Amino acid sequence: MRIFGLLILLSVASLAGGNAAANSGGGPAVYVIGNVEGISPGAEGMLVLEDTQAVFRSGKSVTAIPYTEIHDAELGTKVMPPSDIPLYKVWQLHKRFLTERAMHQMITFGFTDSEGKDQTVTLELEESAAAETINEVEIRQGKRVRSRRATNGDGWWGDSLWKTQSNHNTVNPETVGKTPVK
Repeated sequence: MRIFGLLILLSVASLAGGNAAANSGGGPAVYVIGNVEGISPGAEGMLVLEDTQAVFRSGKSVTAIPYTEIHDAELGTKVMPPSDIPLYKVWQLHKRFLTERAMHQMITFGFTDSEGKDQTVTLELEESAAAETINEVEIRQGKRVRSRRATNGDGWWGDSLWKTQSNHNTVNPETVGKTPVK
């Protein structure tokens, strides 16, 4: 009975965490290189985008990067992570070649720490999470505006034809009903 309760608790937590991470960037990350003290290259952790700062937690070390202090944030190279299946296990080689592995991408933050020193952090995230993270960081810095479609979900095909709440009544009445001549 305890195992069943634990499984339910883990599934609810993963659903809640998965939805939050999918919508706001961040997620599981690997520290690749940088000049932050207390973190060694290859350290796995979690990148969380909070309201005022991005936080990378790895073991006992916590690195907070305020959005106002980030002067450079860019996407880097794309890499394919290695397979966990060793080559000597011949009976599992099909999993090595046939399973779909997600492409990873580097993301580099250049920022000024609380003591005024310039710091850099390069993290490896899944490709989609890296793109979402850069987008969200730039939105929170004020460099980019959040699109209406991202906040309202998927766009509706009728937004270009009718005045609706989701398109904020921006349809031009002169173009409605007119089709191009072929």
